[in-house]
Amino acid sequence: MEPGIRRAPAGPISRRDLWRRTAVIAGVVLKHGVRWWVGWLGLLVGFAGRARRKAWFGEVVLDSFRELGATFVKVGQIMSTRPDLLPEHITRALEHLQDDVGPFPFEAAVRTIEEDFGRPVSALFAELSPVPIASASVAQVHKARLPDGRLVAIKVRRPKVIELCKFDLAVMRAVARFLEIIPALRNFSPVEAVDEFGGAIAAQLDFTIEARNNRRFRANFAGHADFVFPTLIEELCSARVLTMSFIEGTKILSIRDTRLDAKRIARLGLQMLLKMVFEDGFVHADLHPGNIFITPEERIALLDLGLVGILDDPHRKAFARFFAAWAKRDGDEMAHLMYAMSSNAGTPRDPEAFERYRAAIIDFVGRYWGQRLGDVQLGTVLFDLCGILRRHRIRANASFTTVNIAIAVTEGIGKQLDPSLDLMAEALPYFLSHPIVADAHAT
Repeated sequence: MEPGIRRAPAGPISRRDLWRRTAVIAGVVLKHGVRWWVGWLGLLVGFAGRARRKAWFGEVVLDSFRELGATFVKVGQIMSTRPDLLPEHITRALEHLQDDVGPFPFEAAVRTIEEDFGRPVSALFAELSPVPIASASVAQVHKARLPDGRLVAIKVRRPKVIELCKFDLAVMRAVARFLEIIPALRNFSPVEAVDEFGGAIAAQLDFTIEARNNRRFRANFAGHADFVFPTLIEELCSARVLTMSFIEGTKILSIRDTRLDAKRIARLGLQMLLKMVFEDGFVHADLHPGNIFITPEERIALLDLGLVGILDDPHRKAFARFFAAWAKRDGDEMAHLMYAMSSNAGTPRDPEAFERYRAAIIDFVGRYWGQRLGDVQLGTVLFDLCGILRRHRIRANASFTTVNIAIAVTEGIGKQLDPSLDLMAEALPYFLSHPIVADAHAT
C-alpha cells in the first residue's frame, strides 16, 4: 500500500454542476412522462384494466427514481414503506428499488479517510482492500485489517452526496409545493412528506447518528448472547467514516441452503423484534434481508443501523393497546388508537368523515372475525389497515408505520425460514405477560 494519497478538499458542488443536475432531472422527468403517456394510451386502446394501467404508472415511477440516482433511490425506498401515504401500486413498485449504484473510486475513499483522521491510511490500517464489499447510493464498505490484526469494515460516505441530496430534496420540495395546490392532493401534505423523507435521509448521511444508534442497540441487547451488533472502533469514526468490527456470516435467507437451524433463527428474529418494540421502543427501520446476517454460531447480526423508529412510552403503550385490541377483534378501539397516533389527533374536524373511517375499520376487522389468529398474516392486516388510513386521509405517526413495516418484514422473513411460524401465537404469550400491557390497560 502506498504511504498516502495527496489530499484535496472535496468542496461544494459548483453552480455549473447544479445547472447540469437540473437539466438531468428535467430530462428524466420529461422522458419518462412521455413514456408513461404513450404506454397508458396503448393500454387504454388495448382495453387493459385499471389495475394494469396503475401498475404501469408504478413501473415508470420506479424506472425514473432508478435513473435519477442516490437521493431519489433513498426517497423511493422510504416511500415504499409508507402505504399510509401512497397507493399500493406505487409502494409495491418502489419496493424493487435497490442500492445498486456502482462503486466510487478507491482514491476518493482513501482521501476521505485521510482528511477525517489526519494520517495516511498506511498508518491507520495494516491492510485495506481497494475493492468494496458493498456499494450503495450513500456509501460503500471496504474490508480492512487494523495494525493489531483485527478485521474491520470501513463504511465511507460518497463524495459530495450531501450537496447532491440537498439540491435534489429542494427540487422535490418545489414539486411538492405545486402538488399542494391540487385539492385532491393537499390532504396528503406532500411538503410535509418530503420533509419527513429528507429527515430520514439525513439520518443515513451523518454517520455519527448511526454510531449513536449502534451504541444504543448494543446497550439494549447487552447480555442477550443470541444477538450481535458491530463493535465500533471509536477512534476511527466520524460523520463520513464508520469503522466497525467485521462480522462473518450468511445473509438470513441464504441459510436455507445451509445446516443452520432455520426454525430456531425465525423465532429468534421474532423475539428480537418484540424486544425492540415493546421493551426498548427503539426499532431497526431497515430490516430487509440484506441487513440481517447469521453468524457461524447461529447468532443474529443486524447491520446498517442509520434508520430507526423510536416509540416513546405513550406510543409504546398505545401500540400495546392496539395489539391487545386486535387480539380481541375490537375494531372500534383500533380505530380510535390509530387516530390518536396520527397527525389528525384531537377532536375530529369532520365527525361524519371520522365515523366513515371508524366504520371502515370495524368492517375490516369483522371480515377476519371467523378466522383463527394463526391463520391471519399480520403483515397483510397491517398493510391493509394502512390503505384504509390513506383512503380516509388519516396521516399515521411515522413511528407507528415504521413499526408496522418492521413487523411485516420480520413475519415475511420468518415464514420463508419456517412456513409453520405463527407470529401471533408466538407473540401473544410474550406480549400479554409484558408489564407494558398492564400499564397500557391501566391508563
